[in-house]
Amino acid sequence: MPPTLIRIEGEGAFGEPVAVARPTSEQVARVRVAGDQPIPVGATGFWECTPGRFRRQVAEAEYSYFIAGRGSFTPDGGERIEFHAGDAIYFPANSQGEWDIVETVRKTYLIFG
Repeated sequence: MPPTLIRIEGEGAFGEPVAVARPTSEQVARVRVAGDQPIPVGATGFWECTPGRFRRQVAEAEYSYFIAGRGSFTPDGGERIEFHAGDAIYFPANSQGEWDIVETVRKTYLIFG
């Protein structure tokens, strides 16, 4: 399999924003995706989310690199992890917890499925 280039060109590359499925705050975060591509180990693409709090829904392991924004993730039974643009987080499979997006986040992700 040859290398796969995933490029987003402008805001039009993203789909329409949709409300998160499991909000935990009055301000309901909205997400949108661009460049979502199946790859041999899972899926990859770009994800954007507006401010709000919600439960993580991805069951698979995931690596995320934050391009813009800031917030935190608090795993169930664990300590809060604050992040901002330039940080990366690895979520082991079945990681559950709460996102708290403070400033609109854009990240690239790799889901191992």
